[in-house]
Amino acid sequence: MKEMLTITEVAEELGVTTRTIRNYLAEGKLTGKKIGGQWKFHKSDIYDFAGMTIEDPVSSFLDSTDLEAMLALNLPITDIESIESLKDKLLHQYNTVYDGKNRKFFYQVLTPTKARVVIQGPPEYVISFGDWIKNTLQDYH
Repeated sequence: MKEMLTITEVAEELGVTTRTIRNYLAEGKLTGKKIGGQWKFHKSDIYDFAGMTIEDPVSSFLDSTDLEAMLALNLPITDIESIESLKDKLLHQYNTVYDGKNRKFFYQVLTPTKARVVIQGPPEYVISFGDWIKNTLQDYH
């Protein structure tokens, strides 16, 4: 069974008020089901509505037979401009500084206030890239 969310939980996930969620329902922008007198929403529908994904890169990376080391970080998003700038820096670092066949990089916006970065590869690569991300994040706070 799919995970169901309440109006309050949806509002928190999307970073809006419960009134906004009710307006989305009234306008037909969002669909839900009334169960026991309370609105319920499938989590996947909310992520589709918001243009986000709920795929889990960590589990797909763990299925990899060439996995040596992996680091997953949830990064705070303060505003869209800073997260776009950070994403560009992460991709530039990934594409120009490191090479090798046994490396992977995944970037995902989870919610309006959180993004996830997953790095896989040789331990030295993962540790070095993780340190670079930590140092780079200091520029965004």
